[in-house]
Amino acid sequence: MALNRERNTHGDLIYEIIYPLHEIDSFKGEEIKNHIASVIEEVGALIIDFSKIAYLNSSGLREMIQILKLTREHGKKLILAQLSQDMKRVFVHTNLDRLFTFEDTLQAAINKAADVEDAQ
Repeated sequence: MALNRERNTHGDLIYEIIYPLHEIDSFKGEEIKNHIASVIEEVGALIIDFSKIAYLNSSGLREMIQILKLTREHGKKLILAQLSQDMKRVFVHTNLDRLFTFEDTLQAAINKAADVEDAQ
């Protein structure tokens, strides 16, 4: 299964946005992790857009933790963007909100990745 993704630049930063659909379970999470592992040396930041995710199970959370570990080991930024309130609750109830970086919009995630403050 191919992942929808988009690679862009913001100043000197090369970043990639990954657009998973429907759910993140062990299969989809591993697919995301494998993709990230294959591009991690090419980008400075990775953004996972949760806007189309309706379901995240414990296996998916495990994969997200492994993705975070992988990005940190390589000194890359990982930002989760556009989570629904239900998705945010999953991270809060598991205390994973303390480990991950979240942004409400893709533009805010891009700005965070590039260390640019939102001008609002």
